[in-house]
Amino acid sequence: MVEVKRKPNESIGSLMRRFNRFVQSSGVLVRAKKSKFRIKKPTERKEKNAAIMGMHLSALRKRLEKLGKYDEETFEEEKRKMKQGLDL
Repeated sequence: MVEVKRKPNESIGSLMRRFNRFVQSSGVLVRAKKSKFRIKKPTERKEKNAAIMGMHLSALRKRLEKLGKYDEETFEEEKRKMKQGLDL
């Protein structure tokens, strides 16, 4: 629960600004918006495919860094080719 007490001689505007800052930093709104809709868990097959893809992508990233060819465009292109090859 978020609670902000008014300081002596504090204007309503500054109290509201302080309250809004406190609410944003506490993450209350983010949690409330997340719980608004139920998110279904991914199926076991999708979890496995995501794990496999993550392992392949980390290996690809390391390989490109060793070759000195790592940048976003090259990585995305190689990632696209890998997805087609793995058929995920």
